[in-house]
Amino acid sequence: MPADTTTAIGAEIEAEIIIDAPLAAVWRCLTSDIGQWWDHTFSDAPYAVVLEPTIGGRFYEQFDEAGAGALYATITYVKPLEVLRMSGPMGMPGARQYVKTYRLEALGGSTRVRTTASVLGVLGGEMLTAYRDGGDSLLRSLREHTEAHARQMAGNVKA
Repeated sequence: MPADTTTAIGAEIEAEIIIDAPLAAVWRCLTSDIGQWWDHTFSDAPYAVVLEPTIGGRFYEQFDEAGAGALYATITYVKPLEVLRMSGPMGMPGARQYVKTYRLEALGGSTRVRTTASVLGVLGGEMLTAYRDGGDSLLRSLREHTEAHARQMAGNVKA
């Protein structure tokens, strides 16, 4: 009887974006407002997308008020205003593991966000491209949300 075998591979995907907002605002949007900009969800209208920014905290999508949902990852490293790392399946089908690290750096009134996504599992070229494109899309969503929030806060201060 022939055996079914598949070879797992590892990949590391890096990305970077500059956000025109102070570091504290970017950290807050990354850790407290993730449901406002994270758009890679299982359901079309999730009840909530939540990140608990503490060691052992969860990053998950809640489908409904009853608590149905999916765990994306567990928080494995937190250094407030600097580093957030999570590890888990991140919604990937099959036997795959994903470690995502966000590193923040103040640049005057702006913030540099660098991400590293380490992926291990059965991955094809199309899937790696999808993860790279998806990560870039999420960084752009974080930037748009954070910059809009920063403009709104600046408008409230001037008023």
